Amino acid sequence: MKSNDAMIYTKHIKTRSVQNLEFVACLSILSAMLIGSTISHAAPAIFRAGSAMVDITPTNFPIRTAGNLTLTIANKVLDPLNVRAVVLDDGKTQVAIAVVDSCMVDRETMDAAKTEAQRVTGIPVARMLISSTHTHTAPAAYSCHGNDAEPGYVEFLIPRIAQAIIEAWRNRVPARVGWGKGDCPQFVHCRRWIMQPGTASSPPVAFTGQATNIAMMNPGYANTNKIRQTGPVDTAVTVLSIQTADGRPLALLANYSTHYAGVSEAGLSADYFAEFCRVMAKELGVEEGKPFVAIMSNGTSGDANCIDFTKPNWKNDRFMVARAVADVALVALKDARYQDWVPLAMAEQKKSFKVRLPSKADVTEARDYLAKNVGDRPTRTWEENYARETVKMADWPAKKEIKLQALRIGDFGIGTTPCETYGSTGLAIKKASPFALTMVIELANGCNGYLPPPDQFELGGYTTWRARSSYLEVGAEPKIKDTVVSLLKKVARSKKR
Repeated sequence: MKSNDAMIYTKHIKTRSVQNLEFVACLSILSAMLIGSTISHAAPAIFRAGSAMVDITPTNFPIRTAGNLTLTIANKVLDPLNVRAVVLDDGKTQVAIAVVDSCMVDRETMDAAKTEAQRVTGIPVARMLISSTHTHTAPAAYSCHGNDAEPGYVEFLIPRIAQAIIEAWRNRVPARVGWGKGDCPQFVHCRRWIMQPGTASSPPVAFTGQATNIAMMNPGYANTNKIRQTGPVDTAVTVLSIQTADGRPLALLANYSTHYAGVSEAGLSADYFAEFCRVMAKELGVEEGKPFVAIMSNGTSGDANCIDFTKPNWKNDRFMVARAVADVALVALKDARYQDWVPLAMAEQKKSFKVRLPSKADVTEARDYLAKNVGDRPTRTWEENYARETVKMADWPAKKEIKLQALRIGDFGIGTTPCETYGSTGLAIKKASPFALTMVIELANGCNGYLPPPDQFELGGYTTWRARSSYLEVGAEPKIKDTVVSLLKKVARSKKR
């Protein structure tokens, strides 16, 4: 090859090489742009929710019922009992909430149901919230006062609680959420009253552990010895509404802080909690359970009930209470702003507390009293009942561990306690919560008795008397309150998309 031809050929090769490099570079840039475009336009996370309700009405009668001081038997069903559940899923985190038509369900029973549900759903036990409504006309699932747990009913209950969570998980569909709040003071009144000196009766101190009793529960309208109520109440009706993506009602979780309403005849009933759910379904124009499920949880009603003792001839029943609360909830929902996606977060903490145990002398006195006055028959009086409670607690451990939880649903927060919690505690938690709206659910993840603030022990009265229904250390309330607030702040800090 001549030298000129060689130079031309070499120049041609270099030009082609540069062009090839430029082409490769262009491809690389184009690929990066395409990948970046794919990432930036990835499918948005889809919020899903599912709901379910499972019947837990027993079929064998007679059956013991919970909520009364003395042995109470039911022989018929006034209205069905259910577990109502909802599962929420933000694409990364799944949480389950279930509410049981029961007076009290202990932690062991709830944990067993959670474990069974986890095996199928994969939802961690720590991201499941189960609570009791506190109806006083359901089968006894926890031994307390004159009614020991109904044999076989707990075993009947566990798989059905799990089933409700599993079905709600399987029923998940694209959904949106909103929330609202109203006020219903008509049926929330502090039931503890400070009385004139010496007029607040109580069983012997050996049976209650409470020497001072200035306060009395449910003194009645005509009782001229009552002076004033012992604390504030929470009158809020808080509602979390869940709809399908196209706006059809799917589920609703409400919260109200009254103890229960009661029934006018003997029998099993889910009380106003279930009646509220039926009213909401009717007013929203949907059939209950297909697929819409309304849920009413108990707020902080440890020192509150439906009765206004300042008015004569006061009347209330489960239908009146349900109607009044539903009317407020329906108005609150009109202002709800629905979001197609919100982040979920849940935190749980276990804490141990000392138990207010009876002394050996207390137990001896109680045993002697029961042997002399009661024998093998059921207890009938306050004194007999608290003597029995003293003996029943003789072998209890010195400490009890409880579970506390907080749940974030966007700007909506839920805090829980496993106790019958006072209104002042619930109000304090809500005030300290970082969320735009917060509900507090009691008797959640167990049943660890009444939770009087320390100053309420100075007043005494039923909710402070030592029993399987009131046993945590005197200083438990502020510790529990602070922990729930801390958990709410923790989940509020979690951010993800």
